Amino acid sequence: MSDPTTYPLAQRFSVGFSAYEDRLLLTTELKEQGHTTVLLTRRMVLLMLKQILNKLPALTGLEQTPVSYWQEVLELSHQNAVDQHRQERDRASDRKTPGTDTSGAGGESPAATKPPTRLFLATELTCQLTGDQMQLAFKGLPVPEAMQTPSAHVPVLALSLDATHLHQVIELLINQATSAMWHLPVDLPWLEANTGNQPAQTLSH
Repeated sequence: MSDPTTYPLAQRFSVGFSAYEDRLLLTTELKEQGHTTVLLTRRMVLLMLKQILNKLPALTGLEQTPVSYWQEVLELSHQNAVDQHRQERDRASDRKTPGTDTSGAGGESPAATKPPTRLFLATELTCQLTGDQMQLAFKGLPVPEAMQTPSAHVPVLALSLDATHLHQVIELLINQATSAMWHLPVDLPWLEANTGNQPAQTLSH
């Protein structure tokens, strides 16, 4: 990225909603930094969607084609990506040991058994296309430290996603924002989010 700052790269992450925080939670396990959760405000989620949707045509080579055409292509690509993610989740579910508790946030272990979590409030987003990948890099403020003393905005993590995974991220964000009843002003006829509560969903790339 043009930003010389180094961002730890997240390979696998989940997106859920916390009613207590009124935030979406992006949770991952970073190689060196360990368990990390990023709090995403409504404003940050809107910014993410805007950046992704603005750059998606260029990433998929559609920027020179009529809008009416690439919207149809993106609709098909989005549906294929969502179907692929659903099939991967179903296969993973089938591999679970019978009797395993999969309730709650994606069937994760109880909070008492989790390692300490680094918690940040996302404050800045940098988006850049590199080859066939889109890089989303987050800076944030450590919580709760930044609520008590002035703190610098620090690099938290980056996501490097291809077009298929970007469509899956769009679906995750829209579903979780719908669960939060945020009523995001995102007008895409090919995005039909479920209205029921959505558990945290994991995405690997």
